[in-house]
Amino acid sequence: MKQYSLGVVPLALLFVSPISNAEDKSVETLSTIKLSSGSVVAPYVGKSSSVATKFEIDPMKASQKVDVVSHKVLEDTNAQRVNDTLAIVSGVSALNPMGGLWDNYSVRGFNTDQTIGASSLRNGINSNLGMSAARDMVNIEQIEFLKGPAAAMYGAGDPGGTLNVITKKPKFEPQHSLQLRGGSYDQYRAAVDSTNALTDTVAYRFGLAYENNHSFRDYVKNNRLFFAPQLTWQPSDNTQVDYDSEYSFTRSMFDRGVLAQNKQLGVIPNSRFLGEKADGLMIMKDYLQQVRVKQVWNDQWTSQAAFNYKENDWSGFSSEAFQLLNSKGDLNRERRYRDYKTTSYLINHDLLGQFETWGIPNKLVIGTTASYLDVKNNLQRYRVRGANSVDIVNIYNPVYGSALPNVKPTFSPSEKQKNLGLSVTDMLDFTDQWSVTLGGRFDVYQQSYSESSQKISGSRDFNHFSPKFATNYLINDQFSVFAGVGQSFHLNSGLNIQNQPLDPEKAWTYEVGLKTKLFNDQLTSSMSVFHVKKENVARTDMNNSAYMTTTGAEKSRGLELDLTAQPTDALNVKLAYTYIDAAVTQGDASQGINKGARLLNTPKHTANLLAMYDVWQSGAQKVGIGGNIQYVSARSGNVADDGFELPAYTLVNLNGYYQVNEKLRFQMTLNNALNKTYYSSSLKDLWVTPGNPRELFLTMNYQF
Repeated sequence: MKQYSLGVVPLALLFVSPISNAEDKSVETLSTIKLSSGSVVAPYVGKSSSVATKFEIDPMKASQKVDVVSHKVLEDTNAQRVNDTLAIVSGVSALNPMGGLWDNYSVRGFNTDQTIGASSLRNGINSNLGMSAARDMVNIEQIEFLKGPAAAMYGAGDPGGTLNVITKKPKFEPQHSLQLRGGSYDQYRAAVDSTNALTDTVAYRFGLAYENNHSFRDYVKNNRLFFAPQLTWQPSDNTQVDYDSEYSFTRSMFDRGVLAQNKQLGVIPNSRFLGEKADGLMIMKDYLQQVRVKQVWNDQWTSQAAFNYKENDWSGFSSEAFQLLNSKGDLNRERRYRDYKTTSYLINHDLLGQFETWGIPNKLVIGTTASYLDVKNNLQRYRVRGANSVDIVNIYNPVYGSALPNVKPTFSPSEKQKNLGLSVTDMLDFTDQWSVTLGGRFDVYQQSYSESSQKISGSRDFNHFSPKFATNYLINDQFSVFAGVGQSFHLNSGLNIQNQPLDPEKAWTYEVGLKTKLFNDQLTSSMSVFHVKKENVARTDMNNSAYMTTTGAEKSRGLELDLTAQPTDALNVKLAYTYIDAAVTQGDASQGINKGARLLNTPKHTANLLAMYDVWQSGAQKVGIGGNIQYVSARSGNVADDGFELPAYTLVNLNGYYQVNEKLRFQMTLNNALNKTYYSSSLKDLWVTPGNPRELFLTMNYQF
């Protein structure tokens, strides 16, 4: 029975500071944030982002769209994972989380590599080339989604958009905090964040978090340890060196969720676990080191370089739904043992220059990148079709603990990707109102692959140039319009069922938009219309999920609207709406995918309204209440789009806090307050992720 309880390359190129916040000795978490122009913006707007241009410029003059989830939003929503923030951002949808072990999402209908998860940036550096555990929020300052053509300039980003995580930075004054969190289904968390100066030029910071979580899902649990030490050295006003590292250790029951029978969901309770508890917990180890150096040479030229090392190990047993045998509910399972490892290195250097040519101001960025990715997968499996299988469980009356079948070596692919990239981007201000950005990226790739059981190996080389053009016109201080077009190129990981590598993915992105800034910056908004076309989109082979395949071509077009406002000093509001028409334009008969099929897990309409109101304040004491309403329309539940659909849903989440004094804060979060039954994502009829029912969390934050 469920228990419900509540508790409290050349060395000289290495190491550049991140593009944003590089010149600051600290990142202040304040109720209002001052931009370089001196204006004061609503706290939900967040710190001005430089990820799109690599320069600190007025967002109204940028020819790209960047959606920011500010630190204040993260605090008010009590977000603990990136997935907790997806509904707040327009055009972003949850995808299959691989049993909850990693973050996975799509932007404007498209996701990145399904075999190693979604690629992302960390402080503007392409840090996530391989697998990565779900991100912890203890060391995150704000989250940004870079949309449109600019996203592809980072090399591995998706043309729909790319996630950029801005981490907290060491400060030169003491600041320490303790967080304790407890909630429904025995979910507990403790976190510490500490920073101070070690010397006049060196400061440290570390984040430490531990979680021990059970779940509304039978037998599903996880525990996690996360540690993130950081150092900053500022030997002069013109030089800064940052060292970041992250270590995480996660133990989690692998969970594929529930299933649909004859395309109908709800045939079993959403709490029912269809795996085997005797498989034990999977283990994921994640290790990252990043060094950044920023050198300001003079008023015109700045160098930024970075080195990034990332390693991930994922291993363990799982029993997963394979074949529903009959109407009585007998489910044939396949048992797997995974031992997967990815290792990546990246060196990046950017030279930033501001100068004039023939009286025209230029903002020039010349970027060079060298990266290496090593993927080693060892899959062992037991899978027998039909009633002769010895791994069968009844979905209506599951009996766990039967003898587990032995697994046999099945598939052991290895892959190496090497990349050299050169990008040049120049933003030309022809007038105070009109700017044009021209750019391109040239990549040289080498991809080698092997599969030991079939004694197959080979390699391929690719060269590709990806152009970009964008323009922005500032109508006045309150309105600006922008447009952009760009191409991207991306290597696909994995082998198809013929043990051959997949062809690379190519895409074009087109975007037109409008930005507004009204009422003394207390209301900001952006609206954009986009069209993305892709070829050779990788996806899991539905006939054999150990392999990958590609869909010939897909498209996504739609509209995004984001609005952030502070109507009064006490009220903050954030609104997001998206319309997406995403479909296959060139099908694959072998996968049952026809032209016109909707893209998996992509809703046509999504909307989210977040609001927080400070109802009372006396000195340092403060009380606030708020919440958010989230709507997601119906989505295709499998790649064939053959009638299996995840139904639409509306969720209401409530938040409240009591700030006792400057140091102590209590917060209550009630997610899914109306206890709606819903399904967040799926990969196919047999692998459907159910949404969480009503959950209550209490959080204490103490600063000292």
